[in-house]
Amino acid sequence: MKPAKLGLSVITVLFLLSCGLFTEARPDAPAPVVELPTEVPTEAEVVVTSPPTVETVPQTEVPVAENDFGQIARSHLEALTDIGARVPGSENERHAAAYITEVFTKLGYAPETTAFSAWDENDEAYASQNVIAVKQGTSPKVIIVGAHYDSGKESLGADDNASGVSVMLEVAERVANIQTPYTIVFVAFGSEENDLDGSYYFAARMEGKDVDNTLAMINLDSVAAGDNTYVYSDEGDDAFLRDWVLEWAAKNDLPLQTIRDVDLEDEGDYVADYGAFKDRGIPWIYFEATNWTLGEQDGYTQVDTRYGDEGYIWHTQYDNLEYLDATFPGRVNEHLHIFVSSLFAIVTEYQ
Repeated sequence: MKPAKLGLSVITVLFLLSCGLFTEARPDAPAPVVELPTEVPTEAEVVVTSPPTVETVPQTEVPVAENDFGQIARSHLEALTDIGARVPGSENERHAAAYITEVFTKLGYAPETTAFSAWDENDEAYASQNVIAVKQGTSPKVIIVGAHYDSGKESLGADDNASGVSVMLEVAERVANIQTPYTIVFVAFGSEENDLDGSYYFAARMEGKDVDNTLAMINLDSVAAGDNTYVYSDEGDDAFLRDWVLEWAAKNDLPLQTIRDVDLEDEGDYVADYGAFKDRGIPWIYFEATNWTLGEQDGYTQVDTRYGDEGYIWHTQYDNLEYLDATFPGRVNEHLHIFVSSLFAIVTEYQ
């Protein structure tokens, strides 16, 4: 979820997505090939750093103990924030994509990077990319797990959204060498902060048969900073995965909650990557940490107004690990534990 929401843009296709279950676009789908800009827009104050290595990622044949859930995510969270602000189209965003690619590769996946072009607020083109890794399951039915790795220019983006990517990467490690009931498509989306570009690019390239074959999309966004841990979904039949994980969390003494009939739109605009899949008719759930009892009770005020920028962490200078750890001791690690545990349960236990 973002504190300022933007209208959706049309994404020009550069490369067709090809990752096993997702095939080439239909003949009637738009597929103009354009040249990527050789230079991306330079966002002021963005400090470019070298991409970190992934030596800290343990290579284990058996997943680490359950009570350690969240520790691997923490190491990824630190590495991604060390890169700096990951503004869409920036060199730092590409460094983050390279880091994610290397993590997947070291875990034994065969990640694919799909490039696309998008346009900034000045209508200038820039390049971004999604990183995709597929874990084959005992069933060909698919669960898509997605999180965006870019950030706003105002901060290091620890909460929004290195945290979500980190949860996804730990679960990818834990399932790498075990059987899962469903095939899992892990997607790290680029350029979410600019009109959800990466997720719309991905969803638009799904054939009808791929949509029908997808059980659900799981979105992870801003899961570290907020007071409370939530999972959202549509209601009715599409709430099946939300209701399952809420029941599972209650049995395992994890404080996961929901907002029934949740309103996650602002003037018709979606606030996170689930929207691209909702538009394709795919059931979705969305993990987030915030506080719906504060401010206008709309989910945007994450913490007490004494902290952050009047209760906002995302898209502020306070979205960094040093501030979060000092102000809310233990919270980041606790939330990573909750969300890694919940996501791992879904992809390994839900039938």
